[in-house]
Amino acid sequence: MAVFVVSADTAAGSLTVTEKAGPSSYLRPVSVATGRGPLGVAQCTPGGMLFVALAVCDEVFSVDVPTGQVAGRIGVGWAPRSLAPVPGTPYLLVANAGSDTVSLIDTEEGRTTVSIGVGREPGAMAVSADGRTALVCERGAGTVAALDLSPLAKGYPARISLRWRTGIGPHPHTQPRAVALSSGQAVVACARRDALPVLNADDGALVADVPLPLPGSAPAGVAVTGRDGFALVALERAGLLAVVDVLDWRVTRQIRIGPGLRHLAVDADDDTVYCTLAQHSRLAVLHLDGVDLSSTDGEPQLDTLATGTRPSAVAVARTNEPAPNGT
Repeated sequence: MAVFVVSADTAAGSLTVTEKAGPSSYLRPVSVATGRGPLGVAQCTPGGMLFVALAVCDEVFSVDVPTGQVAGRIGVGWAPRSLAPVPGTPYLLVANAGSDTVSLIDTEEGRTTVSIGVGREPGAMAVSADGRTALVCERGAGTVAALDLSPLAKGYPARISLRWRTGIGPHPHTQPRAVALSSGQAVVACARRDALPVLNADDGALVADVPLPLPGSAPAGVAVTGRDGFALVALERAGLLAVVDVLDWRVTRQIRIGPGLRHLAVDADDDTVYCTLAQHSRLAVLHLDGVDLSSTDGEPQLDTLATGTRPSAVAVARTNEPAPNGT
């Protein structure tokens, strides 16, 4: 199975697709024109289509990864910002910031099946591994909401409902920008908060509030490593990646990446982390294999990959076959 790193290059109106030849080796990147401000990218199943949210319209594109061809367009709400697959199903969630809704796409049928009203300016999302709960950052409202997805298992997508909503505080302008799940707990990165709220995914109760190392650092992205339970938090203004131990909720180290650090994606197969660097039109590539994240011992290897202008999101995609002519 071939592995690709895909960045959504918002200002360039394109995707950059780079085939991975090894842990630290990549083939020549290919640019795929999408137009209209690509802002979110996700693959529902390994080997399946890649889906791209176009933020200045009301469509999601499906893209064949090996060929780089746009295969279809699906109408959603206005200004889709982020995408989240529902594990074990053909469904894809789309957060529409302009219409305050979350669309549910049936990727097998290539159509939107239902639209769910949520809070103001929904953005980043995360879905539990069992596919029963979706968390939505309602950036404009300063809240995080949980959607009950359990009706999907019974074939009733129209019955998806709100489970809970939690205000992040201490004021409504905290701007939650990213969320990730770890063992039933939601880790939330807020642009205007110097701590990392951790919520119980079942009821939205605050579990922990992790102080971040630098005030005003504007947390912009969060991801969780699969091997030993650490949350990685992108501090945009500081250009740092803060590492948080999810067992005792403390920052264990800071890794300097570069200015404009925003979105994160983790390739669990080899512990490689990809980070968008909007100010440099590049992706940072951080190799965590063999690095003890619980201490400051050892320095992870840091490389970069070229992308288009202002990459805003990154994803790792897999295909059953490599690209026809390589990338």
